[in-house]
Amino acid sequence: MSNLGIKDIDQVNLKDRRLEIKFGDNDSITFEDCWLRDHCRCSTCYHADTFQRAQHILDIPDSTVCSYCHDKSQLTITWNDGHKSTYTSEFLAQFEYGKWSESRRLRPVLWHGCQVSEKVSRVPVKQFLETENGAKAVFQSLLDFGVALITGVEVSVEGTEAVCQALGGVQYTLFGGMWKFTTIADHADTAYTNLPLAVHNDNTYFTEAAGLQILHCLEHSNGTGGETILVDGFYGATRLKESSPEDYEFLTTFDLEAEYLEENYHHKFSGPVINIDNRTKDLVQIRYNVYDRSAMAFGSSEQCRSYYRSLRNLARYYQDQANEWKFKLSPGTVMVMDNFRVLHGRTAFTGTRVLCGSYVARSDWLDKARTLLLIK
Repeated sequence: MSNLGIKDIDQVNLKDRRLEIKFGDNDSITFEDCWLRDHCRCSTCYHADTFQRAQHILDIPDSTVCSYCHDKSQLTITWNDGHKSTYTSEFLAQFEYGKWSESRRLRPVLWHGCQVSEKVSRVPVKQFLETENGAKAVFQSLLDFGVALITGVEVSVEGTEAVCQALGGVQYTLFGGMWKFTTIADHADTAYTNLPLAVHNDNTYFTEAAGLQILHCLEHSNGTGGETILVDGFYGATRLKESSPEDYEFLTTFDLEAEYLEENYHHKFSGPVINIDNRTKDLVQIRYNVYDRSAMAFGSSEQCRSYYRSLRNLARYYQDQANEWKFKLSPGTVMVMDNFRVLHGRTAFTGTRVLCGSYVARSDWLDKARTLLLIK
């Protein structure tokens, strides 16, 4: 091994149409010849300036290895059509499947109740906007707990928008980009009232729900109530899997239809309430909103009863007060939450309560986390 921690190539063996490469730390990786030809990094095959392949997959020859040679730092292959490819040991070593697969898994920290309040990052806005450490603290908190708080924000839509842009950019929906709302019913949504809201995920009726939801309470005067309620959707789903595996299985496979209706808008989408990664079986997304469920037909009596039983059993975890983190949003503190994971609601309130906020697309905030080297 080199003193830089980069794996050295120790031995290369050609077996049929694959190359087995043994590295100095005794790791061994086998590469098919079609993979190696596809991953040639010469200027004919790959645009290094754009990090994109230069050839269509149909134009890549189905060639075989004619000869090869190697030293500790690189492998060179001559193909039967005369083309030459060179691969660094650093490039090849990263494709050991088990480690490659594990490096791409997110590792959420499950939580329930108010104890998470001591773990969630609270980052001053100046640190978040102007320092890498501040940005890392916010995004790591989102990755770990699905929530982050940014403090000292200017109490205005403009001040909040600066935060939203730094989180990945404002996502425009039927509600607009940045939104500001009270109890005036600008849209056909219970959020535009002073009624209590049971915890839920937003946008279950979108093809892809918003990735982050950002909320900033600009004012609450002459009244009481309006406490924010947060619940870890992954925790509830995990508990359901432990207590009622058949209900968990149903909610990961049954497509529940949700819709949003108002004048000039009709959004509708069907998908599982609990989305999992087909490869790792990790939790990916919760699509839980008791308000947005469409009227549905069922293929059998068993399916209908499974739907109600499993959804109610999941709802019991989400409605359990022991699993809630309840707190009051105050002017100057922006709450950021992962809408793919964390359910949010509020208690009823009186008086004048004004909030603003926006959505950020999941691909955009995860892009920020990757550029900060927090995930791959």
